Amino acid sequence: MASSNIQPGTVEPPIGIERLTNTQWEKPEYKLPLPSLQFLFHLECDMESFHHIGKGPHGDRSTVIFKGGRFEGPKLRGEILPGGGDWETVQDHDGDQQTAHLDTRYNLKTHDGAMLYLRTTGTRTGKKEVLEKLGEGNIGPDQFRMRLHLTFETGDERYTWLNSGVFMASSGRVGDMVIYDAYQVL
Repeated sequence: MASSNIQPGTVEPPIGIERLTNTQWEKPEYKLPLPSLQFLFHLECDMESFHHIGKGPHGDRSTVIFKGGRFEGPKLRGEILPGGGDWETVQDHDGDQQTAHLDTRYNLKTHDGAMLYLRTTGTRTGKKEVLEKLGEGNIGPDQFRMRLHLTFETGDERYTWLNSGVFMASSGRVGDMVIYDAYQVL
């Protein structure tokens, strides 16, 4: 994986406008705010077996159906209902690198009865030999990178703030479970 000077939990500030060569922006005093992350929840999703579909018009596709799971954070907690899944495509790169393009859908039920639809998109990338062994459960999260963008939908007024938020997650896979820590981008 590529190394970075940016440490976990930090935000790299933008380059000063005066150092940019392809800009016509004439108001350098107009400073955009740096984003911050607020913890949303920890999620644990139990998966069934992967089903390899094969190479098709959109890539090398596999699917997996979700058996259920749970999530919990300061503002919401509950269960993952059975029947969601991941419809991923995998791309091999030059050398030994691989990227899985993730596309998941979940139905979540909060502890107080609200129904939430959650869709995630993102990538899982790393050495092919590492990614192919994730189902064995002995690969650490520092051996690959898995990041997600989360989009929520709900009609429950107690949780409509989820409909307009921007959310991301740092994720991993351990055996037949996907886990992630989700954050709201503020």
